[in-house]
Amino acid sequence: MLLSVCIITKNEESSIENCILSVIGIADEIVILDSYSTDLTVEIAKKYTNKIFFSYWKDDFSYARNLCKEKASGKWILFLDADEEFVFDKNFISTIKKDRKSQCFGLIRKEI
Repeated sequence: MLLSVCIITKNEESSIENCILSVIGIADEIVILDSYSTDLTVEIAKKYTNKIFFSYWKDDFSYARNLCKEKASGKWILFLDADEEFVFDKNFISTIKKDRKSQCFGLIRKEI
């Protein structure tokens, strides 16, 4: 498995679908760690992945990301916030497929 996308959620029904749709064509798996949302976040995510896990929020992003990462099985892991969309060019997957030396990649973020 090449690419896992990890997303931490809590009441993100307004944005989670766009987030997932932005990676659906490149992700081998999408892993959701939900903090017991009370809206439709989980129901929306279930349309795209069955890798949905739950943990109470401990006010610690590092803890949550590490917990989500433990559930992922890809060689590469892309962390996205639930209100983000990933924009990539056609070379993104071919670059990570052929790179055998790098242990990480930096990505430029554009916030609007």
